[in-house]
Amino acid sequence: GRKLLTLKMTSRAISLSEYAAEVQVVKFTMVDYDESVDVDSNEFRSTNGHASDDEDATYSVSNVYDSSYDDDDTDNDHDDDDAGNDHDFDDDAVVGDRAVRINSMTSDEIRAMEFSSIDEAYEFYYEYGKCKGFSIRKSDDKKKGPEGSKIITMKQFVCSRHGLRDKKHICKLNRKREHRRLTRTNCTARLRVTYKAKKGRFVVSIFEETHNHELTPARYVHLHPVYRQISEADRAQIDGLQSHGIRTCHIMGYMVAQKGGYGGVGFTKKDLYNYFDKKMRDVIKDGDVAASLNYLNVKSSTDPMLYAEYAADSSNGRMKSLFWADGISRADYFCFGDVVAFDTTYHKNKYNYPLVIFSGCNHHSQTIIFGAALVSDETTETYKWVLNCFLECMENKHPKAVVTDGDGAMREAIKQVFPDATHRLCAWHLNRNAGENVKNSGFLEGFKKAMYSNFSKDEFEEYWSELIKENELEGHPWVTKTYENKSLWATAYLRDKFFGRIRTTSQCEAVNAIINSYVRKKCSIFEFMHNFEQALRGKLDYLNMVDVNGSVDSDMIELARFGAYCSVLTSFCKEASKKNG
Repeated sequence: GRKLLTLKMTSRAISLSEYAAEVQVVKFTMVDYDESVDVDSNEFRSTNGHASDDEDATYSVSNVYDSSYDDDDTDNDHDDDDAGNDHDFDDDAVVGDRAVRINSMTSDEIRAMEFSSIDEAYEFYYEYGKCKGFSIRKSDDKKKGPEGSKIITMKQFVCSRHGLRDKKHICKLNRKREHRRLTRTNCTARLRVTYKAKKGRFVVSIFEETHNHELTPARYVHLHPVYRQISEADRAQIDGLQSHGIRTCHIMGYMVAQKGGYGGVGFTKKDLYNYFDKKMRDVIKDGDVAASLNYLNVKSSTDPMLYAEYAADSSNGRMKSLFWADGISRADYFCFGDVVAFDTTYHKNKYNYPLVIFSGCNHHSQTIIFGAALVSDETTETYKWVLNCFLECMENKHPKAVVTDGDGAMREAIKQVFPDATHRLCAWHLNRNAGENVKNSGFLEGFKKAMYSNFSKDEFEEYWSELIKENELEGHPWVTKTYENKSLWATAYLRDKFFGRIRTTSQCEAVNAIINSYVRKKCSIFEFMHNFEQALRGKLDYLNMVDVNGSVDSDMIELARFGAYCSVLTSFCKEASKKNG
């Protein structure tokens, strides 16, 4: 039978004076080959385009490595931030029961070595190359035995600069990209092992140690692609950090600090970005939208009150809008949904779909989220679809007041879907627009007073007339248009309406600040939804802490929230029973 190859590494801390005696043990478990295999037939596969030194076998040559221009895999480019970080590599290894020191081994000692498997030979040459300062790759092999049960009887490992790039790639005239730099130098350094049936082991048949190029200094060896890899332990750690919203650059900094320098990490920042990108591509291989909908479907198994709906473009089948709200958000709306802040934020995904957030204020004046939506555009029809989904999700409970940033399409949609709700424009956005459109400090101060002061309607009209005359702004287009919409922002016209102290969409801005700490700008929709949920979990935990420490009777609020949740759940069950007959 065949035994599994295992790699066991142990190390001990040393001082600088003991550097020459530093030991890192690499122990290999042997792999036994079945000697009963018929080795009368021969098959040889070459990957470097050079003839083999073994003249007793027939060869079938295929230029796999050297023939492809893009397979020139020795890349000595370094990240700038890795330069200058020394990392010392151990030069001792244990092969079988014999410990050898690579730096002190002679060529004759290496030629006399024996290995029980191809993998063991490769691992030895891998450590040898890392210690000496060059990268390696697998090259030729020869197989013998009947079809279907052939075994490798010869394998060659070479310096990554072995061979030359095929001339047809260099002379190609219709290239679309520039040539990559030449790295192959026809280096002759190599290690070849041959299987001896009598011994049942692989013996070294050829060993060339001379290179025709400069070797890499020890502090740069870890930057060779062949020596850069993310271990299983590191993958588990960085996956956990990334799943909780930690940015890739911060994860890399954490790993560098943990390993004691860039040389000890074993991979570069670019490798880490590539790892996350490949992982995400595997998740969304069937499409970003499909992965996102499947994510919501799986989430509904643990949250039966989750509501989600999406709309597709009839012309191309692409997702146009997506709305969702979890059970906690729906229960909170039934307790605190009298006033809703409705705002849009941008640059939260790679498709530049705006994010619409429905938020409100709880009994501790803390921001709570009622739902969210991703939309492809900001037209009145799109906003109407979102608001109708929100209304259906909340069992047709209309809010009493809505606060928005003043977008025209949003305002029109609110009029049609929430005709009885009082619409208020965000005071912060109005102040900002005033500063951009009217360069008059006296008017800006007076505008704030007109907005916030507890005037009666007659007092407001009188004050506004004086303000316009004093600052000579009669006929100013922005001032005139804003005055026409006075019922949407002046306290004098809103004093008898309930807004729960919400005058701005700052609740939404607070949510945006939380999301920004979890979500990167160019993420996929699936990744955004996952990180968005992480942000909501953190916010919910904070709200629970405020409930415990708050002065309001938290038990009464929880009872009301539980009653609202049960009410929604009952409606949900009724609808489900109707659909199922």
